[in-house]
Amino acid sequence: MLFKIFRKNHTTADIKLADNNQLGALKLAAQKTAEEFNLDSQSVQSSLFASAAQDPTILENRVAYMFVTSDKKHKAHTMTLTFKEPVAWGNDKIPVDYLIVGVLPDGSSPDDIDHLNQKISSKISENSDKLDEIRFNDTELNKLNQSFTE
Repeated sequence: MLFKIFRKNHTTADIKLADNNQLGALKLAAQKTAEEFNLDSQSVQSSLFASAAQDPTILENRVAYMFVTSDKKHKAHTMTLTFKEPVAWGNDKIPVDYLIVGVLPDGSSPDDIDHLNQKISSKISENSDKLDEIRFNDTELNKLNQSFTE
């Protein structure tokens, strides 16, 4: 008999931000990531803000990706959020409707970080024509999120 192990959904879809701006999106992402992975919210927020200040990766002109590290994690995880209304991101005000937060163990090597970056980048590119549909579909969003760390 085959058993399938179900992983927890680390996604939140169709978020309507009270303040539809990058700061509001980062604060919410930090809160959600800390809750989902049982991490210190202030540490996650500080790390996300530092990551955002260093030109975050923007994929397909609509997906912001950044990562945090934690001594409580032993393997890579991701949290994906989608926004009801795009958020003007960075100095170029790119309309972002997806935000992906990678959570990596403290001490991750540059190769580990690059591997996660490449996996996320390739999965977003592969699904670029479906991002509008995936954005509001919890099941498909969860599948996309899980594909980043499979």
